[in-house]
Amino acid sequence: MHLKRNIFALLAILISLNENSADKCERIKIGNEYYKRQLVATIDGFATGLVVDPRTDNIFFLLHNRNYTRGIYLLRHGALAVQELPVSDDLIGQCVGIDVRNNVIYVGTNQGLAIYDYSRSEITVDRPIGDDDVRNIFFDKTDNRMYITTGPQHEIFRFVNGSAAVKRYERVPKAYNFVLDSKGNVFYEYIDGRLYFFSVDLFEPIQYKGLTRELKYILQMNNNDEAIIAVKGSLYRLFTNSVLPVKIGQLGFKITAMFFDAKNNIIIGTRGKIYRYKPIDTNDPCPPDDYFMSNI
Repeated sequence: MHLKRNIFALLAILISLNENSADKCERIKIGNEYYKRQLVATIDGFATGLVVDPRTDNIFFLLHNRNYTRGIYLLRHGALAVQELPVSDDLIGQCVGIDVRNNVIYVGTNQGLAIYDYSRSEITVDRPIGDDDVRNIFFDKTDNRMYITTGPQHEIFRFVNGSAAVKRYERVPKAYNFVLDSKGNVFYEYIDGRLYFFSVDLFEPIQYKGLTRELKYILQMNNNDEAIIAVKGSLYRLFTNSVLPVKIGQLGFKITAMFFDAKNNIIIGTRGKIYRYKPIDTNDPCPPDDYFMSNI
C-alpha cells in the first residue's frame, strides 16, 4: 500500500516538474505551430533586409540608427560580435542576396552588384548593372533566376539564362518589394504603398484589403511556399483566392526584418534586437539555445 502511494507521489512530482518546465519555456503560436523565441543579438539600432546563409547559418542585415544607415553587417554563427562588410567609399551597400545553388553572396550597391568572399572577408568582384543602383535581390526557388529592384523608380529586372544580361520584368513594372511562389503567382507592394497579388490565373493584379498603407512592407516566402507579410507587430499569410490577408501571429513589438531560414526558423529583427523563433518539437518542448548572444 505504501509502495503504491510512493509511486503515485513520484508520478505527481514528475508531472508537476514537466508542467513547470513547459511553463518556463516561452512559447508563441504562429500559424498552426508553436515556436520558442531565442535572442540572437542586441544591436545599436534596428535591422532591415535580413537574410540567412543556409550553408553557415550566418546572418546578413542592414543596420540603421535613427535615420542613418550604418551599412551591411554580418553576424557569423556562434560569434560574439557582428562585423561590418567592407565596402569601398564610393559604394553604398543596400541589400544582400544569396545564390545557394552557386555559392555566391551578392551585395546590392548604388553602383550595381558586388560579390562577397568569405575566405577573404571582403567584397572582391564588382558587377555593374547599367547606371542603376540595386535596392532588392530575390531568387526564384523554382529556377534559381535572380531578380533585382533598381533605381529610385523601383523597376524590376531579371537575369537572362544565368548571364549578366537583364530584362525588364513586365508583370510587375514597379514595386518596393515582391516575391514569387512556385506556381508563378506574384505578391508585391506597389510604389503607392498598397499590397497586390498577380495570380497566374488572372489577367491583372488584385489589391489586398484590410491593411492600411504601410510603405515598405516586409514580405517573404516561407518554406511551405506561402507568402508571409509583417505589418507592425503582426504576421499575415497572403492568398490568391482572397483579398483579405489572414493573421497568423502577433509578436508584441514592431517587426523591422523577417527571414525564414532553411531549418524552418523565423529570424526576426526589431529595434535593438534580433530574435530567432524556433519550432518546438513535441518530443523536445523547450529546445536549448545554440547561439552565442552577440552584441554591437
